Amino acid sequence: MRQRRSSAYRLSIMSLLVALIILQSSLPMVGYISLGGISITTLHLTVITGAVVLGTGYGTALGAVWGLSSFIMAFVRPSDVLTILLFRNPIIAFVPRILAGLVAGLLFNQLLPKVRTGLGGSIKMSLAGICAALTNTLLVVGFTWIFYASKAATMIGHGANTSNFGFVMLAMLGVNAVAEVIMAGVVTPILGQALIRFRRR
Repeated sequence: MRQRRSSAYRLSIMSLLVALIILQSSLPMVGYISLGGISITTLHLTVITGAVVLGTGYGTALGAVWGLSSFIMAFVRPSDVLTILLFRNPIIAFVPRILAGLVAGLLFNQLLPKVRTGLGGSIKMSLAGICAALTNTLLVVGFTWIFYASKAATMIGHGANTSNFGFVMLAMLGVNAVAEVIMAGVVTPILGQALIRFRRR
């Protein structure tokens, strides 16, 4: 009976989070917030929270849904030229997002697995959120360097060339990355603890 309740809980939360990703992707200024030249996503919060609460497999699946939404939105409603360039590449669109979910799930569920609630659980959730957000950003930059470094000057200017392309990309995405890391570190334990308490009722 307990196993059936657990399966029903996971399925219902997974369905809710997938629907939330679709909603975040569809509504302007919800999943992708554009402020001047800065574009910040909130979709990573949904993926990380799912990975923490439901486990690594679910987190990886949610990362794939996030990647699919990035890939589709790059064709349907791109926020800037960089989005068109990067996220129409399926490797850049999918792999960092999938691995962000994987990293969050592994860190929370494999590091001191019995500590899930209270202060210890919140610290683990913050750590999982921060590491997952950094995984996504660094892999996007890394794959961009692999695929596009030779076209650096024509792509983004700003004095970019093959040798310094990665640093230029990090500088351009720096504000985005800092905001996303802070959000992940703060919001993940709030959402995660709420969902875990709901599960225990």
